[in-house]
Amino acid sequence: MLPFTLEQVQTCWSALPRSLRDTPFYQVAGSGLCLKLETFQPTRSYKIRAAYWRLKNRRTGSKAVALSSSGNFASGFTWAAAQHELEAHLVVTDSVSPVKMALAQNWPCQVHVSGSDYESRFEKLAELEQLGIEVVDHRTCPTVFLGHATVGWECFCHHQNFDRVLIPVSTGGLAIGVAAALRLAGFEGEILGVQPAGNPTVFRSWEKGAPIPGGGSKTVCDALTATSIPEEAYLLLRELLDDILLVKEESVLRAVGYLALETGVVAEPGAAVGVAALLEGQREMARSLCLVTGANLEPQILKRGVEAWQEWEKD
Repeated sequence: MLPFTLEQVQTCWSALPRSLRDTPFYQVAGSGLCLKLETFQPTRSYKIRAAYWRLKNRRTGSKAVALSSSGNFASGFTWAAAQHELEAHLVVTDSVSPVKMALAQNWPCQVHVSGSDYESRFEKLAELEQLGIEVVDHRTCPTVFLGHATVGWECFCHHQNFDRVLIPVSTGGLAIGVAAALRLAGFEGEILGVQPAGNPTVFRSWEKGAPIPGGGSKTVCDALTATSIPEEAYLLLRELLDDILLVKEESVLRAVGYLALETGVVAEPGAAVGVAALLEGQREMARSLCLVTGANLEPQILKRGVEAWQEWEKD
């Protein structure tokens, strides 16, 4: 059972500010690969769409709203809260990316540091909810999935020349939204989720046939750190995706360098996992569409990526 209808996707897309819609497609010369560049969003990440739509459709009259985020959703959330004149609360772990937190704090917010593990973020959210703050659980919220679905709708409407789409996966919300929009619109190609080897939670759950907790996250992809997946999200992924691919950490860095040097696209590691899978040869590049979902990364990570690509080219 899909979490929304095609009409709801179209309504959501039409209601987004123009600044959040129709991000570019980039055709990589000579490869047949196409990139959907959500890096051109005001906060350089796709999550701003869902943040805006969710806060436009609040469930309570509270003027205070809270979200747990590893970084990119945080900036989308504070930006959207400012647009809707709401008080934003962010729950983060102590290892959150300083680059992403600095971006989020460009708009008014209160930051709550929960601890060092992923699950502690949701314990802190529950505490805030007890104080009367409206909490957004992006892992299971259909309104959030619907905001993500607008990316898939644009892919179908404006660039249908692809046989497969590769989507980064952490909690699975983006993959659920994009895949649902594509399936509702009639796309019959392959839809693939991609995870880094340093956090294979969804990949292992897919293999097991049921959601299982991960053993911790040790990945360069700071946007893909969820170490558990709710059952309802897992079941939707099972219904919508054809497979989950796992890529090596070194391949992710190589993909960051490839994008920077061969296409001029700056992408953070979590946004480059689809390209990493293609560089590993897991699927053909030709007629593939990769969602490049964010561009918020530390300079040293970009440097490591460039060096990894240059080293690989030598070999």
